[in-house]
Amino acid sequence: MTFDYRGLDTLGEEFLLFAAAVGVALLLREARDEELGRPEDAVDGEAIRATGLGAVGLTVVLGLYVVAHGPMTPGGGFQGGVVLAAAVALVYVAGSYRAFRRVSPTALLDLAKGAGAGGFVLVAIAGLAAGGSFLENVLPLGTPGTLASAGTIPLLNAATGLEVAAAFTLLFTEFVEELQQARLEGRG
Repeated sequence: MTFDYRGLDTLGEEFLLFAAAVGVALLLREARDEELGRPEDAVDGEAIRATGLGAVGLTVVLGLYVVAHGPMTPGGGFQGGVVLAAAVALVYVAGSYRAFRRVSPTALLDLAKGAGAGGFVLVAIAGLAAGGSFLENVLPLGTPGTLASAGTIPLLNAATGLEVAAAFTLLFTEFVEELQQARLEGRG
């Protein structure tokens, strides 16, 4: 129902986040040296590290659940995308900078961000291509109460979740890189 009445608004919010992530990335990447040197990893306790890294998997499952069950619960792509991005941030907070960079390569984040935003637009335009209106459902509704009961809404949630997770992870990555640079220069 939200996509029927507020789909264009959701598209606008998604592209505002997309533009913000691109703007932050462009500003911080240009202002920062590429060579950061050896980063500091602040987690000292093995119990903290094990608990935090153990929570990463649970957080990913929760994020995927929220995205997938968006048509049936008060969740969806945006909320689930934020939870998925939190799982990646947890790798840095409880793990190490190097592990965080391995699970969040910038090129892949840029690709995922664009694919999510573009996927949303493609699903929205499918209604026009089928002779209907923008964001009109073009898929069967399926059985009520199941994951496949919402037509194009699960696709819109998946695209939104991908874009939001990638954008927030990219924003977090840029700020972590800036923090590492400040530490090297003695400002942090």
